[in-house]
Amino acid sequence: MDLSALFNKQLPQVANRQVKQASRIFRVESMDLTFSNGTQATYERIIGGRGAVMAVPFDGTHFYMSVEYCGGTMEYGLGLVKGKIDAGETAEQAVVRELEEEIGYGARKVTPLKNSMTVAPGMLELRMYPFLCEELYPCVREGDEPEPINIIKLTPAEVRELIFDEGSALIEGRTIASLCLALHKIGALN
Repeated sequence: MDLSALFNKQLPQVANRQVKQASRIFRVESMDLTFSNGTQATYERIIGGRGAVMAVPFDGTHFYMSVEYCGGTMEYGLGLVKGKIDAGETAEQAVVRELEEEIGYGARKVTPLKNSMTVAPGMLELRMYPFLCEELYPCVREGDEPEPINIIKLTPAEVRELIFDEGSALIEGRTIASLCLALHKIGALN
């Protein structure tokens, strides 16, 4: 596999970085770029935070998927436990805390599925850290969810069906990627 085109690229020169707008969670930054061929462009990106985690809870038989309101699409969606990494937390600590807060389970075994993933790297700084969470046990911690999150338990075969059925209710890209990685990790992707 030849990835030299990726690793031999010269990064553009960055100038005039400015925060254009800010909310309680995000900041929109504008920056002027000059590429190695002399082309100039202005890019905007959303910055902020320490990253986020995604938990793929698996009890040895079922994956635990969540049904949660999605403000971006303004509908309920099928997904996985996820949340931001708080100050002073490792990604591993954050994923266990989010499990406890969102679905009332802890995990004794937490395995990274990938060093990190991006969501929309052309405009979003966010890095997501996905984990396979096993050896689940009941453990409820108060969180910040506006309503209880429903859990749907699915076998690996049912998860594969959701991933590969083009008309399925599973449309969230980070969830699809994390589930594929988890299925591969447990030997159930075939």
